[in-house]
This record gives sequence, C-alpha cells and structure tokens, in this order.
Amino acid sequence: MSEQDKKISLATAQTWTQEWRSVESDYNSHNECNAFLIPVQDLQGVLAEIGANPGDDACVRAYLGVDPSTNEEKLIIVGTQKDRNGVYRDLLPNAADGDGGDGNSIWDFTKACPPMCDDRSSLN
Repeated sequence: MSEQDKKISLATAQTWTQEWRSVESDYNSHNECNAFLIPVQDLQGVLAEIGANPGDDACVRAYLGVDPSTNEEKLIIVGTQKDRNGVYRDLLPNAADGDGGDGNSIWDFTKACPPMCDDRSSLN
C-alpha cells in the first residue's frame, strides 16, 4: 500500500478478498469487526475516478478483505460504471501493480472498528 496515495494493487486486493472468503465461515466467531473508519481521501479519490459529474445513479463498491500479514480487516473501495445492461462494473486497474495508467485504482486506508470505534456511538 502506498502511504502517499492510499492505493493498493490489484494483487493485494485479490489476496485480501480471498483471505476474507477463506476464513469468513468462522471468522466472526473469534474476531469482532463492527465498522470501518474511512478516510475522506479514499472517497474523494474513487469519486474523482468516476468523474466530476457522475450522475444520480453513480455507485462505488466496497469489498471485505483481510490482510493476512496483520490479520486486520479491510474495506476495499472501487469505482463502478453502469454498462448498457444496467450492471455496475468495477473500475479496476489494468496492471497488476495497481497503476496501469488507465486512471483506475483500488483504494484502502480504512481502519477497522474495533479498535477505531466511537465509544459513545449508539451503533456500537
């Protein structure tokens, strides 16, 4: 992950989402993840990729993942584009390193809750 631009590579995103799916069946029986703290920079970046004026039906998609090196939950954010059949397609980078020069990126600099929770929130 790049500390400067808050982007992760396609390969990292694939590893994290596969890790989530491989442990998901019993994950919550021994780990607690209630929410994610999402930096505005992530949201601004993905919205900029969709376009300055995306329209009323613009969407982003968030995937769940687990970084196997830290066992930390991740929320991986990508822009989408609706195709002519009404299906929202992920805007993914062409290159495995996440910077294919096509303007698409995969964003993650989220922090799981816990520990990054609001201890006064009625949602916890």
